[in-house]
Amino acid sequence: MPALLPDAERFRALEQDTRLLTRAGTDLFANRYGVDISCSAFLADVLLCAEQLPQARHCINLCADRYRFTTAFFAAALRSQTTLLPSQRNSDAIHSLRNNYTSCTVLADSADTDCDALIDLAPGANGSTDQSAKPLVIDPGQVCAIAFTSGSTGTPQPHAKSWGQLIAGRATHARYLTGAVRSGNQPSQPNRGLVATVPSWHMYGLEWAMLLPTVASYTLHCGADFFPGDVRDAIERFERDTVLVSTPVHLRALLKTPAPSNTIAAAVCATAPLDNALTTATEKHLNSCMFEIYGCSEIGSLAWRQPAKEVGWEFFDTFGVHLADPVASGILHVTTEHLPDPVTLADRFGKLAGTRYELLGRSSDLVKVAGKRQSLANLNSILLAMPNVDDGVIYQPSMLAQELATGQEGGERLAAFVVGKNLDVGELRQALAARLDPAFVPRPIRKVDALPRDTTSKLKVAALTELAKSYLAKSYLNG
Repeated sequence: MPALLPDAERFRALEQDTRLLTRAGTDLFANRYGVDISCSAFLADVLLCAEQLPQARHCINLCADRYRFTTAFFAAALRSQTTLLPSQRNSDAIHSLRNNYTSCTVLADSADTDCDALIDLAPGANGSTDQSAKPLVIDPGQVCAIAFTSGSTGTPQPHAKSWGQLIAGRATHARYLTGAVRSGNQPSQPNRGLVATVPSWHMYGLEWAMLLPTVASYTLHCGADFFPGDVRDAIERFERDTVLVSTPVHLRALLKTPAPSNTIAAAVCATAPLDNALTTATEKHLNSCMFEIYGCSEIGSLAWRQPAKEVGWEFFDTFGVHLADPVASGILHVTTEHLPDPVTLADRFGKLAGTRYELLGRSSDLVKVAGKRQSLANLNSILLAMPNVDDGVIYQPSMLAQELATGQEGGERLAAFVVGKNLDVGELRQALAARLDPAFVPRPIRKVDALPRDTTSKLKVAALTELAKSYLAKSYLNG
Protein backbone atom coordinates (compact mmCIF):
# COMPACT_ATOMS: atom_id res chain seq x y z
CA MET A 1 0.00 0.00 0.00
CA PRO A 2 1.39 3.43 -0.88
CA ALA A 3 2.89 5.31 2.06
CA LEU A 4 1.14 8.36 3.44
CA LEU A 5 2.55 11.63 2.13
CA PRO A 6 3.50 14.81 4.08
CA ASP A 7 0.14 16.52 3.51
CA ALA A 8 -1.39 13.68 5.54
CA GLU A 9 -0.83 15.79 8.63
CA ARG A 10 -3.33 18.32 7.30
CA PHE A 11 -6.01 15.66 7.24
CA ARG A 12 -4.95 14.40 10.68
CA ALA A 13 -5.67 17.86 12.07
CA LEU A 14 -9.10 17.80 10.45
CA GLU A 15 -10.15 14.61 12.25
CA GLN A 16 -11.49 16.78 15.07
CA ASP A 17 -12.62 19.76 13.00
CA THR A 18 -16.33 20.14 13.80
CA ARG A 19 -17.13 22.44 10.86
CA LEU A 20 -19.68 21.14 8.42
CA LEU A 21 -17.34 22.07 5.57
CA THR A 22 -13.58 22.63 5.91
CA ARG A 23 -12.85 23.74 2.34
CA ALA A 24 -12.51 27.22 0.82
CA GLY A 25 -15.75 28.82 -0.29
CA THR A 26 -14.59 29.14 -3.90
CA ASP A 27 -13.82 25.42 -4.24
CA LEU A 28 -16.28 23.39 -6.28
CA PHE A 29 -18.36 21.17 -4.02
CA ALA A 30 -20.65 19.54 -6.57
CA ASN A 31 -21.72 19.37 -10.19
CA ARG A 32 -25.41 18.78 -10.82
CA TYR A 33 -26.53 18.21 -14.40
CA GLY A 34 -23.69 20.36 -15.73
CA VAL A 35 -24.02 23.16 -13.17
CA ASP A 36 -21.03 23.76 -10.88
CA ILE A 37 -21.93 24.50 -7.23
CA SER A 38 -19.28 26.17 -5.06
CA CYS A 39 -18.74 25.35 -1.39
CA SER A 40 -20.19 28.74 -0.43
CA ALA A 41 -23.29 28.17 -2.55
CA PHE A 42 -23.71 24.73 -0.98
CA LEU A 43 -23.60 26.20 2.52
CA ALA A 44 -26.19 28.80 1.53
CA ASP A 45 -28.46 25.99 0.33
CA VAL A 46 -27.97 24.12 3.62
CA LEU A 47 -28.87 27.20 5.67
CA LEU A 48 -31.98 27.88 3.61
CA CYS A 49 -33.06 24.27 3.82
CA ALA A 50 -32.52 24.25 7.60
CA GLU A 51 -34.89 27.20 7.96
CA GLN A 52 -37.61 25.35 6.08
CA LEU A 53 -37.45 21.97 7.85
CA PRO A 54 -40.32 21.11 10.19
CA GLN A 55 -39.49 20.77 13.88
CA ALA A 56 -38.63 17.15 14.73
CA ARG A 57 -36.22 14.91 16.60
CA HIS A 58 -35.77 12.45 13.75
CA CYS A 59 -36.16 12.60 9.99
CA ILE A 60 -36.17 10.10 7.14
CA ASN A 61 -34.44 11.51 4.07
CA LEU A 62 -36.00 10.04 0.92
CA CYS A 63 -34.50 12.57 -1.53
CA ALA A 64 -33.54 10.76 -4.72
CA ASP A 65 -31.39 13.64 -5.99
CA ARG A 66 -27.92 13.24 -4.44
CA TYR A 67 -27.39 16.98 -3.98
CA ARG A 68 -30.77 17.52 -2.33
CA PHE A 69 -30.18 14.49 -0.10
CA THR A 70 -26.83 15.93 0.98
CA THR A 71 -28.27 19.39 1.58
CA ALA A 72 -31.18 18.03 3.62
CA PHE A 73 -28.87 15.77 5.65
CA PHE A 74 -26.71 18.66 6.81
CA ALA A 75 -29.69 20.97 7.25
CA ALA A 76 -31.19 18.41 9.63
CA ALA A 77 -27.88 18.17 11.51
CA LEU A 78 -27.83 21.96 11.99
CA ARG A 79 -31.34 21.67 13.44
CA SER A 80 -30.10 18.93 15.83
CA GLN A 81 -32.20 16.34 14.03
CA THR A 82 -31.07 12.75 13.56
CA THR A 83 -31.40 11.33 10.06
CA LEU A 84 -32.57 7.72 9.93
CA LEU A 85 -30.91 5.70 7.17
CA PRO A 86 -33.03 2.56 6.68
CA SER A 87 -31.78 -0.28 4.50
CA GLN A 88 -35.31 -0.56 3.07
CA ARG A 89 -37.11 2.53 1.78
CA ASN A 90 -40.53 1.05 0.99
CA SER A 91 -43.74 2.27 2.62
CA ASP A 92 -43.85 -0.54 5.20
CA ALA A 93 -40.31 0.21 6.37
CA ILE A 94 -41.01 3.95 6.61
CA HIS A 95 -44.23 3.31 8.54
CA SER A 96 -42.34 1.08 10.98
CA LEU A 97 -39.70 3.75 11.59
CA ARG A 98 -42.35 6.38 12.24
CA ASN A 99 -43.82 4.12 14.91
CA ASN A 100 -40.48 3.30 16.50
CA TYR A 101 -38.94 6.80 16.55
CA THR A 102 -40.78 9.66 18.20
CA SER A 103 -41.24 13.00 16.46
CA CYS A 104 -40.23 11.69 13.06
CA THR A 105 -40.74 13.51 9.75
CA VAL A 106 -40.20 12.36 6.17
CA LEU A 107 -38.25 14.53 3.68
CA ALA A 108 -38.46 14.01 -0.07
CA ASP A 109 -37.77 15.86 -3.31
CA SER A 110 -40.66 14.47 -5.32
CA ALA A 111 -44.28 15.55 -5.00
CA ASP A 112 -45.23 11.94 -5.75
CA THR A 113 -43.68 10.80 -2.46
CA ASP A 114 -45.73 10.84 0.73
CA CYS A 115 -43.71 13.23 2.88
CA ASP A 116 -43.90 15.99 5.51
CA ALA A 117 -41.52 18.39 3.78
CA LEU A 118 -40.65 18.78 0.11
CA ILE A 119 -36.99 19.60 -0.57
CA ASP A 120 -37.40 21.40 -3.88
CA LEU A 121 -34.64 24.01 -3.70
CA ALA A 122 -32.86 25.05 -6.87
CA PRO A 123 -29.28 23.94 -6.11
CA GLY A 124 -26.72 26.71 -6.11
CA ALA A 125 -29.29 29.46 -6.75
CA ASN A 126 -29.42 30.84 -3.20
CA GLY A 127 -26.32 33.02 -3.24
CA SER A 128 -23.37 32.19 -1.03
CA THR A 129 -22.25 32.41 2.57
CA ASP A 130 -18.96 33.61 3.99
CA GLN A 131 -17.41 30.61 5.73
CA SER A 132 -14.94 32.69 7.69
CA ALA A 133 -17.69 34.92 9.07
CA LYS A 134 -20.28 32.20 9.62
CA PRO A 135 -18.60 28.87 10.27
CA LEU A 136 -21.22 26.17 10.48
CA VAL A 137 -20.22 23.83 13.29
CA ILE A 138 -21.92 20.79 14.79
CA ASP A 139 -21.51 19.40 18.30
CA PRO A 140 -19.24 16.32 17.96
CA GLY A 141 -21.41 14.45 20.45
CA GLN A 142 -24.58 15.00 18.43
CA VAL A 143 -26.05 11.87 16.85
CA CYS A 144 -26.43 12.96 13.23
CA ALA A 145 -27.50 9.63 11.78
CA ILE A 146 -28.72 6.18 12.65
CA ALA A 147 -27.59 3.63 10.09
CA PHE A 148 -29.23 0.24 9.80
CA THR A 149 -27.62 -3.04 8.80
CA SER A 150 -28.55 -4.27 5.34
CA GLY A 151 -30.75 -7.10 6.51
CA SER A 152 -28.83 -9.47 4.23
CA THR A 153 -28.47 -11.89 7.16
CA GLY A 154 -31.54 -11.01 9.23
CA THR A 155 -33.50 -8.12 10.71
CA PRO A 156 -31.81 -4.70 10.15
CA GLN A 157 -30.19 -3.38 13.33
CA PRO A 158 -29.71 0.35 14.16
CA HIS A 159 -26.34 1.96 14.87
CA ALA A 160 -25.99 5.60 15.95
CA LYS A 161 -23.40 7.84 14.25
CA SER A 162 -22.16 10.90 16.11
CA TRP A 163 -20.74 13.90 14.31
CA GLY A 164 -17.42 13.20 16.01
CA GLN A 165 -17.34 9.72 14.48
CA LEU A 166 -18.30 11.00 11.03
CA ILE A 167 -15.71 13.79 10.92
CA ALA A 168 -12.94 11.47 12.11
CA GLY A 169 -13.86 9.03 9.37
CA ARG A 170 -14.09 11.59 6.56
CA ALA A 171 -10.62 12.99 7.34
CA THR A 172 -9.09 9.52 7.64
CA HIS A 173 -10.54 8.37 4.32
CA ALA A 174 -9.37 11.56 2.62
CA ARG A 175 -5.89 11.09 4.07
CA TYR A 176 -5.51 7.52 2.82
CA LEU A 177 -7.15 8.07 -0.57
CA THR A 178 -5.29 11.29 -1.39
CA GLY A 179 -1.97 9.74 -0.38
CA ALA A 180 -2.60 6.64 -2.48
CA VAL A 181 -3.63 8.58 -5.58
CA ARG A 182 -0.63 10.92 -5.47
CA SER A 183 1.88 8.18 -4.77
CA GLY A 184 0.44 6.32 -7.74
CA ASN A 185 1.82 9.09 -9.99
CA GLN A 186 -1.60 10.37 -10.99
CA PRO A 187 -1.65 14.08 -11.85
CA SER A 188 -2.30 16.30 -8.85
CA GLN A 189 -5.27 18.51 -9.70
CA PRO A 190 -7.57 20.61 -7.56
CA ASN A 191 -11.17 19.49 -7.30
CA ARG A 192 -10.91 16.00 -8.70
CA GLY A 193 -14.21 14.59 -9.90
CA LEU A 194 -16.04 12.13 -7.65
CA VAL A 195 -18.58 9.79 -9.25
CA ALA A 196 -20.49 7.30 -7.10
CA THR A 197 -22.86 4.50 -8.08
CA VAL A 198 -23.97 3.90 -4.48
CA PRO A 199 -26.71 5.97 -2.80
CA SER A 200 -25.76 8.43 -0.08
CA TRP A 201 -28.17 6.82 2.39
CA HIS A 202 -26.03 3.68 2.44
CA MET A 203 -23.17 3.95 4.96
CA TYR A 204 -20.56 3.30 2.28
CA GLY A 205 -22.04 6.01 0.06
CA LEU A 206 -22.45 8.38 3.00
CA GLU A 207 -18.76 8.12 3.88
CA TRP A 208 -17.11 7.90 0.49
CA ALA A 209 -19.43 10.07 -1.61
CA MET A 210 -21.29 12.53 0.61
CA LEU A 211 -18.79 13.23 3.42
CA LEU A 212 -15.53 13.08 1.48
CA PRO A 213 -16.13 16.35 -0.46
CA THR A 214 -16.78 18.23 2.80
CA VAL A 215 -13.13 17.83 3.78
CA ALA A 216 -11.11 17.17 0.60
CA SER A 217 -10.95 18.70 -2.89
CA TYR A 218 -13.41 16.45 -4.69
CA THR A 219 -16.32 17.69 -6.78
CA LEU A 220 -19.30 15.41 -6.24
CA HIS A 221 -21.24 14.45 -9.35
CA CYS A 222 -24.96 14.62 -8.51
CA GLY A 223 -26.57 13.09 -11.58
CA ALA A 224 -28.20 9.69 -11.92
CA ASP A 225 -25.07 7.52 -11.76
CA PHE A 226 -26.53 4.04 -11.85
CA PHE A 227 -26.63 2.60 -15.36
CA PRO A 228 -23.19 1.99 -16.91
CA GLY A 229 -23.68 4.52 -19.71
CA ASP A 230 -24.60 7.19 -17.15
CA VAL A 231 -21.52 6.40 -15.08
CA ARG A 232 -19.22 6.64 -18.08
CA ASP A 233 -20.82 9.92 -19.18
CA ALA A 234 -20.47 11.35 -15.65
CA ILE A 235 -16.77 10.49 -15.54
CA GLU A 236 -16.11 12.08 -18.92
CA ARG A 237 -18.12 15.19 -18.06
CA PHE A 238 -15.49 16.28 -15.54
CA GLU A 239 -12.73 16.41 -18.18
CA ARG A 240 -10.15 15.82 -15.44
CA ASP A 241 -9.00 12.94 -13.26
CA THR A 242 -11.81 11.38 -11.27
CA VAL A 243 -12.37 8.92 -8.44
CA LEU A 244 -15.04 6.26 -8.95
CA VAL A 245 -16.87 4.90 -5.89
CA SER A 246 -18.71 1.74 -6.86
CA THR A 247 -19.66 -1.90 -6.24
CA PRO A 248 -18.76 -5.21 -7.92
CA VAL A 249 -22.13 -5.41 -9.69
CA HIS A 250 -21.80 -1.91 -11.14
CA LEU A 251 -18.19 -2.56 -12.18
CA ARG A 252 -19.18 -5.70 -14.10
CA ALA A 253 -21.76 -3.66 -15.97
CA LEU A 254 -19.27 -0.85 -16.62
CA LEU A 255 -16.88 -3.31 -18.29
CA LYS A 256 -19.43 -3.68 -21.10
CA THR A 257 -19.17 0.00 -22.06
CA PRO A 258 -16.27 1.78 -23.78
CA ALA A 259 -13.61 2.96 -21.34
CA PRO A 260 -13.87 6.63 -20.26
CA SER A 261 -11.54 8.92 -22.18
CA ASN A 262 -10.29 10.86 -19.15
CA THR A 263 -8.14 9.68 -16.26
CA ILE A 264 -9.53 7.57 -13.42
CA ALA A 265 -7.33 8.47 -10.46
CA ALA A 266 -8.63 5.50 -8.46
CA ALA A 267 -11.61 3.17 -8.21
CA VAL A 268 -12.98 2.38 -4.76
CA CYS A 269 -15.19 -0.67 -4.27
CA ALA A 270 -17.26 -2.17 -1.44
CA THR A 271 -20.57 -3.91 -0.47
CA ALA A 272 -19.48 -7.34 -1.75
CA PRO A 273 -16.15 -9.19 -2.14
CA LEU A 274 -14.07 -8.45 -5.23
CA ASP A 275 -12.82 -11.45 -7.16
CA ASN A 276 -9.42 -11.44 -8.86
CA ALA A 277 -10.83 -11.58 -12.38
CA LEU A 278 -13.03 -8.51 -11.85
CA THR A 279 -10.19 -6.60 -10.23
CA THR A 280 -7.82 -7.30 -13.11
CA ALA A 281 -10.41 -6.52 -15.79
CA THR A 282 -11.50 -3.28 -14.12
CA GLU A 283 -7.97 -1.96 -13.63
CA LYS A 284 -7.18 -2.69 -17.26
CA HIS A 285 -10.45 -1.18 -18.52
CA LEU A 286 -10.11 2.01 -16.47
CA ASN A 287 -6.30 2.14 -16.64
CA SER A 288 -6.35 2.75 -12.91
CA CYS A 289 -5.80 1.14 -9.54
CA MET A 290 -8.54 -0.50 -7.49
CA PHE A 291 -8.99 -0.14 -3.74
CA GLU A 292 -11.38 -2.35 -1.82
CA ILE A 293 -13.04 -1.16 1.40
CA TYR A 294 -13.95 -3.34 4.37
CA GLY A 295 -16.57 -1.99 6.74
CA CYS A 296 -19.59 -2.72 8.88
CA SER A 297 -22.66 -0.76 9.93
CA GLU A 298 -21.53 -0.67 13.56
CA ILE A 299 -18.39 1.32 12.76
CA GLY A 300 -18.34 2.25 9.09
CA SER A 301 -15.25 1.83 6.91
CA LEU A 302 -12.50 0.05 8.86
CA ALA A 303 -9.84 -1.12 6.45
CA TRP A 304 -8.76 -1.27 2.84
CA ARG A 305 -6.43 -3.04 0.45
CA GLN A 306 -5.27 -2.95 -3.13
CA PRO A 307 -6.43 -6.46 -4.10
CA ALA A 308 -4.27 -6.70 -7.22
CA LYS A 309 -1.20 -6.47 -4.99
CA GLU A 310 -2.29 -7.48 -1.48
CA VAL A 311 -4.19 -10.34 0.11
CA GLY A 312 -4.24 -8.76 3.55
CA TRP A 313 -6.29 -5.84 4.81
CA GLU A 314 -4.76 -2.71 6.33
CA PHE A 315 -6.92 -1.29 9.10
CA PHE A 316 -7.04 2.50 9.23
CA ASP A 317 -4.68 3.76 11.92
CA THR A 318 -7.49 5.41 13.87
CA PHE A 319 -8.58 1.95 15.01
CA GLY A 320 -7.01 -0.44 17.48
CA VAL A 321 -7.37 -4.10 16.48
CA HIS A 322 -6.43 -7.36 18.15
CA LEU A 323 -7.36 -11.02 17.90
CA ALA A 324 -9.29 -12.44 20.84
CA ASP A 325 -7.21 -15.62 20.48
CA PRO A 326 -4.17 -15.19 18.22
CA VAL A 327 -3.89 -18.94 17.72
CA ALA A 328 -7.35 -20.27 17.00
CA SER A 329 -10.44 -18.09 17.12
CA GLY A 330 -10.04 -15.59 14.29
CA ILE A 331 -12.29 -13.22 16.24
CA LEU A 332 -11.18 -9.62 15.95
CA HIS A 333 -11.93 -6.83 18.43
CA VAL A 334 -11.84 -3.21 17.23
CA THR A 335 -11.57 -0.10 19.39
CA THR A 336 -11.79 3.60 18.58
CA GLU A 337 -12.16 6.72 20.68
CA HIS A 338 -15.58 7.45 19.18
CA LEU A 339 -17.16 4.22 20.42
CA PRO A 340 -17.59 3.51 24.16
CA ASP A 341 -16.89 -0.22 23.91
CA PRO A 342 -14.86 -2.54 21.67
CA VAL A 343 -16.74 -3.96 18.68
CA THR A 344 -16.44 -7.65 17.83
CA LEU A 345 -16.46 -8.11 14.07
CA ALA A 346 -18.75 -10.72 12.55
CA ASP A 347 -16.04 -11.83 10.11
CA ARG A 348 -13.10 -14.01 11.09
CA PHE A 349 -9.51 -12.87 10.41
CA GLY A 350 -6.06 -14.39 10.37
CA LYS A 351 -2.93 -12.43 11.30
CA LEU A 352 -0.43 -11.86 8.52
CA ALA A 353 3.03 -10.34 8.57
CA GLY A 354 3.29 -6.80 9.88
CA THR A 355 -0.03 -5.12 10.57
CA ARG A 356 -2.13 -6.88 7.96
CA TYR A 357 -4.99 -9.31 8.42
CA GLU A 358 -6.45 -11.90 6.07
CA LEU A 359 -10.24 -12.01 5.80
CA LEU A 360 -11.39 -15.60 6.37
CA GLY A 361 -15.17 -15.10 6.20
CA ARG A 362 -17.94 -15.50 8.74
CA SER A 363 -18.59 -18.54 10.88
CA SER A 364 -22.22 -18.33 9.74
CA ASP A 365 -20.93 -18.40 6.16
CA LEU A 366 -19.72 -22.00 6.43
CA VAL A 367 -21.90 -24.66 4.81
CA LYS A 368 -21.71 -28.40 5.42
CA VAL A 369 -22.30 -30.84 2.56
CA ALA A 370 -21.64 -34.58 2.82
CA GLY A 371 -19.62 -34.01 5.98
CA LYS A 372 -17.40 -31.39 4.33
CA ARG A 373 -17.28 -27.66 5.07
CA GLN A 374 -16.73 -24.72 2.76
CA SER A 375 -17.22 -20.95 2.80
CA LEU A 376 -20.11 -19.64 0.73
CA ALA A 377 -18.14 -16.45 0.11
CA ASN A 378 -15.32 -18.48 -1.39
CA LEU A 379 -17.72 -20.53 -3.52
CA ASN A 380 -19.40 -17.39 -4.83
CA SER A 381 -16.06 -15.83 -5.60
CA ILE A 382 -15.24 -18.82 -7.79
CA LEU A 383 -18.66 -18.69 -9.44
CA LEU A 384 -18.38 -15.00 -10.31
CA ALA A 385 -14.95 -15.56 -11.85
CA MET A 386 -16.33 -18.11 -14.33
CA PRO A 387 -16.46 -17.11 -18.03
CA ASN A 388 -19.71 -15.46 -19.18
CA VAL A 389 -21.10 -15.18 -15.64
CA ASP A 390 -22.34 -11.60 -15.22
CA ASP A 391 -23.82 -12.24 -11.78
CA GLY A 392 -24.70 -15.21 -9.65
CA VAL A 393 -25.12 -16.69 -6.20
CA ILE A 394 -24.55 -20.12 -4.67
CA TYR A 395 -26.67 -20.84 -1.62
CA GLN A 396 -27.94 -23.66 0.57
CA PRO A 397 -31.74 -23.79 0.26
CA SER A 398 -32.23 -25.22 3.74
CA MET A 399 -30.58 -22.09 5.17
CA LEU A 400 -33.26 -19.92 3.56
CA ALA A 401 -36.43 -21.86 4.34
CA GLN A 402 -37.06 -25.43 5.43
CA GLU A 403 -39.55 -26.13 2.63
CA LEU A 404 -36.82 -25.44 0.08
CA ALA A 405 -34.84 -28.43 1.33
CA THR A 406 -37.56 -30.90 0.32
CA GLY A 407 -36.19 -33.66 -1.87
CA GLN A 408 -32.55 -32.83 -1.19
CA GLU A 409 -29.96 -35.08 0.40
CA GLY A 410 -30.52 -34.19 4.03
CA GLY A 411 -31.24 -30.63 2.97
CA GLU A 412 -27.51 -30.09 2.40
CA ARG A 413 -27.03 -29.82 -1.37
CA LEU A 414 -26.21 -26.39 -2.76
CA ALA A 415 -28.08 -24.56 -5.51
CA ALA A 416 -27.30 -21.55 -7.67
CA PHE A 417 -28.86 -18.76 -9.69
CA VAL A 418 -26.75 -17.30 -12.49
CA VAL A 419 -27.02 -14.39 -14.92
CA GLY A 420 -25.29 -14.19 -18.28
CA LYS A 421 -26.49 -13.53 -21.80
CA ASN A 422 -23.93 -15.88 -23.36
CA LEU A 423 -23.84 -18.34 -20.48
CA ASP A 424 -24.37 -22.07 -21.03
CA VAL A 425 -25.39 -23.76 -17.78
CA GLY A 426 -23.95 -27.14 -18.80
CA GLU A 427 -20.56 -25.62 -19.57
CA LEU A 428 -20.66 -23.70 -16.31
CA ARG A 429 -21.37 -26.88 -14.34
CA GLN A 430 -18.36 -28.56 -15.96
CA ALA A 431 -16.15 -25.55 -15.22
CA LEU A 432 -17.22 -25.53 -11.58
CA ALA A 433 -16.64 -29.28 -11.33
CA ALA A 434 -13.05 -28.70 -12.41
CA ARG A 435 -12.53 -26.20 -9.57
CA LEU A 436 -14.65 -27.58 -6.73
CA ASP A 437 -15.06 -30.72 -4.70
CA PRO A 438 -18.08 -32.56 -6.21
CA ALA A 439 -20.02 -32.01 -2.98
CA PHE A 440 -19.96 -28.25 -3.54
CA VAL A 441 -20.93 -28.13 -7.21
CA PRO A 442 -24.44 -26.62 -7.08
CA ARG A 443 -27.36 -28.59 -8.39
CA PRO A 444 -29.56 -27.25 -9.75
CA ILE A 445 -28.10 -24.21 -11.47
CA ARG A 446 -30.85 -21.95 -12.75
CA LYS A 447 -30.30 -19.15 -15.24
CA VAL A 448 -32.30 -15.97 -14.56
CA ASP A 449 -32.49 -12.54 -16.16
CA ALA A 450 -31.30 -10.76 -13.00
CA LEU A 451 -30.84 -11.28 -9.29
CA PRO A 452 -33.05 -9.21 -6.95
CA ARG A 453 -30.24 -7.05 -5.63
CA ASP A 454 -30.98 -3.75 -3.92
CA THR A 455 -29.55 -0.36 -4.91
CA THR A 456 -26.31 -1.10 -3.06
CA SER A 457 -25.85 -4.43 -4.91
CA LYS A 458 -26.64 -6.50 -1.83
CA LEU A 459 -28.68 -9.67 -2.19
CA LYS A 460 -30.78 -9.95 0.94
CA VAL A 461 -31.97 -13.20 2.45
CA ALA A 462 -35.64 -12.32 2.05
CA ALA A 463 -35.25 -11.49 -1.66
CA LEU A 464 -33.23 -14.63 -2.37
CA THR A 465 -35.75 -16.74 -0.47
CA GLU A 466 -38.64 -15.38 -2.54
CA LEU A 467 -36.72 -16.05 -5.76
CA ALA A 468 -36.00 -19.62 -4.68
CA LYS A 469 -39.62 -20.21 -3.64
CA SER A 470 -40.81 -18.95 -7.02
CA TYR A 471 -39.01 -21.90 -8.62
CA LEU A 472 -40.30 -24.46 -6.15
CA ALA A 473 -43.58 -24.74 -8.07
CA LYS A 474 -41.56 -25.37 -11.25
CA SER A 475 -39.92 -28.46 -9.77
CA TYR A 476 -36.89 -26.29 -9.16
CA LEU A 477 -35.28 -28.55 -6.61
CA ASN A 478 -35.33 -31.47 -9.02
CA GLY A 479 -33.67 -29.42 -11.78
